[in-house]
Amino acid sequence: MELEIKQPEHIVPSYSMTGDLLSYLRCRLQYRYHNGSALPPSRPVQQWFGEFLHGTLELSFRFWQENQSLYSFPWPCTQRTWGSDPPEWDTNDIGKFADTVESSLRKQGKEARSADARNSGYRRVATAINQLGPHLFPLIASAEKKVIGTRPVPTLDVELRCSNYEVHGVIDVLTNITLGHVTDANLIRLCVQSVCSGLAGEYEVIVDYKGSKRPRYSEPYWQQGNWQLQTYAWLRSRQPDALPVAAGILIYINELTPGTKEMQGLKSGIANGTTDILPEPGSLDEQLVRMWRPGNNTDQLSLDFRLRRAIRVVPITPESIQTALTEFDDIVRRAETDIVQESYSGNIVEAWYPTCEDKDTCVACDFRHFCPKPADSPENYELNTPTAP
Repeated sequence: MELEIKQPEHIVPSYSMTGDLLSYLRCRLQYRYHNGSALPPSRPVQQWFGEFLHGTLELSFRFWQENQSLYSFPWPCTQRTWGSDPPEWDTNDIGKFADTVESSLRKQGKEARSADARNSGYRRVATAINQLGPHLFPLIASAEKKVIGTRPVPTLDVELRCSNYEVHGVIDVLTNITLGHVTDANLIRLCVQSVCSGLAGEYEVIVDYKGSKRPRYSEPYWQQGNWQLQTYAWLRSRQPDALPVAAGILIYINELTPGTKEMQGLKSGIANGTTDILPEPGSLDEQLVRMWRPGNNTDQLSLDFRLRRAIRVVPITPESIQTALTEFDDIVRRAETDIVQESYSGNIVEAWYPTCEDKDTCVACDFRHFCPKPADSPENYELNTPTAP
């Protein structure tokens, strides 16, 4: 009796847009230790705030959606009528949502790195709900929509373990109907119309959130955010209930409560001409930004200016989608090549040599103490740096 030879398993690795692809771009070595081994990060700071933000926003939206007649905002930006005296959120409602999400994350081993970081997260998510929520919540047709798709992996000289990969993410979806039901006082509608003029017919706008400042043109995160939205648009277009995606929105939550990093980034962007949302000349915002120094209070910056800094609209076209897909396909190829090289050499650092140039990422990294190229020591970059595949 002849026995069949067991065929090798067909591997289709799964890549999260933010947890894998963008993390790999931040630092290959950190990504390898966090995602390719049994070494969970003891302080996954970026993971914690991102998931804390998404979870609290979703719970708040669901609660608002189910209790519109009892709990609402004073909605200046919607045509709907909520009664003569619009009810307000209970003082502890947002805190309860945040506590629920934080407790769930703690069970997964995800916690803020310090009490200050935790308090900052609570403060920023409360500001997002109270100040961004009146513009955002009435527009959401579908919240936390999971999108997933499969792509071929480009091959070069190295034989990889797979021919295809899965990419997935989570988005909120706005439609032409929800956008059409709000007034011109709705800032998100205004931002979409200013960037994507002439929108007509049925379409969708997808939304994702960043627990960070608005990047400058000169920073890699600016282009990466664009690619992320374009790829999400492609994934969304493959779902049966989807309408054509006309635009994507990234919301930089930290711009709603700007601190030292946000203000330094804004001032640097103005000086170098590398930022796109500026205060009106001669306005109080312009004076506050010009005179700002570390330690100064930013509470006097107008809500309109902070919201505009937080909201970034990106047009979606077939050409821009294809460009982004090509970029992310190549990122997966590079990650898969690193996996192969590690299996050949048996050396993690040699195969996944660190590429981190962001000091904040480096400071929060558990592996910085034995990293051959920490971001705050640029001289190490010149020492025996292997050529990336």
